[in-house]
Amino acid sequence: MPHLSDDGLSVTLDLHGARVPEAEGLVLAAAELAAECGRSTLRVVHGASTTDWDGGNRTVKTAVLALLSSGDLDAWVASAHHAEGAVLLGLRPLGPPDREPLTLAELR
Repeated sequence: MPHLSDDGLSVTLDLHGARVPEAEGLVLAAAELAAECGRSTLRVVHGASTTDWDGGNRTVKTAVLALLSSGDLDAWVASAHHAEGAVLLGLRPLGPPDREPLTLAELR
């Protein structure tokens, strides 16, 4: 089951348990909402996924990286730093910080 935590500056979205289509939607929604609420970073935990050698099966990790490379996150993301099992996104805050913590329910 995916999980979201928010300390008021940075949001962490853990995608463990999500299927690829759900993960893509959650990442897009989290980036947009976090930027709108003035957060500076979004950490997306995708895990250390594997893929078939023939490339036939997409994984959450490859889907997240494809969102970055396609430009789908460009409106909200200024930078991306890859780590093992996660990617840290530097956001373009679009508004003043909102003190109310973001929740996973707001992304769906």
